[in-house]
Amino acid sequence: MDIIEQLKNQDKYKKLFRTWGDKGTLLEREEEMIQELENLNLQINSGENLIIGSFDYRDYSLAYFTDNIFDVSGLPVEYFKKYGLEATMSMFHEDDRDEMIQFHQSLLPIYDKLTIEEKKTFGCTYTYRWVHRITNEHIWQVSSLIPYITDQEGNIIYDLQIVVRLNSVPNPAAFNWEYHYIASNGTKRKVEKQFEQISFDVLSKREKQIVDLMVQGKTSLAMSEELGVSPNTVITHRKNILRKLKVKNVLDLMNKMK
Repeated sequence: MDIIEQLKNQDKYKKLFRTWGDKGTLLEREEEMIQELENLNLQINSGENLIIGSFDYRDYSLAYFTDNIFDVSGLPVEYFKKYGLEATMSMFHEDDRDEMIQFHQSLLPIYDKLTIEEKKTFGCTYTYRWVHRITNEHIWQVSSLIPYITDQEGNIIYDLQIVVRLNSVPNPAAFNWEYHYIASNGTKRKVEKQFEQISFDVLSKREKQIVDLMVQGKTSLAMSEELGVSPNTVITHRKNILRKLKVKNVLDLMNKMK
């Protein structure tokens, strides 16, 4: 549970959500809509590859989620009921968690500036990894989010998230996002993450040869035998390639080549 305590102490995730002044009652309608989510779950008959969830933005709890969350987390339902937002954020791969925060930091001010009618058409999706607590498997998922219950100004009280587990690693294998809405003039607006492209002009001829072998999945030993150089020379080239291209590893390199 160490990561939970870290998240609680940092408190930076809760700061993403605006502080609601008058929460209002909405109790009767809330109960109706939670029942609607249960009915939706029964209609869809979600298996281990689909989760339906809803966050309450007033206290950062999970207002609703399907019990199969254990399949992609390795943690019991009670964990998510107790810790809410922190429980969900603790499941993210550490790289994706930071990007998730950056995404919401930029997204919420944009949402706030929309008209009420535009907010009614708003939605976003994001692709990310959860790390299974038992197997340590990296589980790729796509979440689609829309406002579900809002106040009179369109501020989100409950969201609705449909989470789909991917059967294969996405391309690119990196945190991804997009948001969309229909503008007041009737045009559909869509904004997507732009992946940085890299230039190989900074590499020497030998380094470009090694890049080709790296993306083929060859080891440093196999490269040294093919190129007729020592393994240590290949290792040095590899380090220089990552430094020059400003990438962390071969996977990062492959993502930016696509």
